[in-house]
Amino acid sequence: MGVCSIGIVGLGSMGQPMARRLARAGHPVIAWNRTPGRAEALHPEGVKIADSPAEAARADVLISMLSDDAALEEVVLPGGRPLGAAGLVHVSMSTVSDALATRLAAAHAAAGQAFVAAPVFGAPDAAQAGKLVIAAAGERSAVERVRPLLEVLGRVDQVGIDPASACVVKAAGNFLMAAVVESLRDSLTLVHAAGVDPRQFVGIVTQSLFPTPVYQFLGGTLAGKLVEGAPRVPNPFAKSAALSLASARRLGVALPVLERVAESGR
Repeated sequence: MGVCSIGIVGLGSMGQPMARRLARAGHPVIAWNRTPGRAEALHPEGVKIADSPAEAARADVLISMLSDDAALEEVVLPGGRPLGAAGLVHVSMSTVSDALATRLAAAHAAAGQAFVAAPVFGAPDAAQAGKLVIAAAGERSAVERVRPLLEVLGRVDQVGIDPASACVVKAAGNFLMAAVVESLRDSLTLVHAAGVDPRQFVGIVTQSLFPTPVYQFLGGTLAGKLVEGAPRVPNPFAKSAALSLASARRLGVALPVLERVAESGR
């Protein structure tokens, strides 16, 4: 795919830098956001502002980066019918359930459109730098059609033909993060009760057992809050643990660790 028009709905902390990179790559971008101010910030990049999701969906490719199942279904599937005309490719890039991906795939197929689930791993700075990791699933022709666009944003791994597969992969990855948060909480509480500074503990384990940015950032944040006596904050990855648990139950897989993490993260 050469230069093509791209509609983007959802301009949060991830959607904004993604829209900016695609526009800088030379693609005409039209964007919509429920809060117009976020869209206006992209005007200097040459991004056109859509008055409605339907206007954004007049592009060749529609990218959605919306917060959850309810928001995605409300915006791109109003009244049960997908936005846009026949031939549109909808690429869903946020963390949503595999059940919704299945419904969207069926609705788009009935409308003569293609649907690709392509949720991303990475923070806003990775989106800004084009270093996201993207798990894509959908018909191979549809994935290949949008691959050049996705590669502007990061590395693309096709994980299946069924779009639901990509949603399971994303939720499973985030479940690992949820498990890290819960295990860090317990270990930090244990050493703190023994009179050890939990920040020192984080320094030890991130220089030996887990020398990764994930443990350094999450461990440092949780240790700092524990020392300050701050109230317990919700696990930011609990939603994905719940999505993984729903997928596991649908697939008939017993995952006791996942069940415990999903319960403790609430």
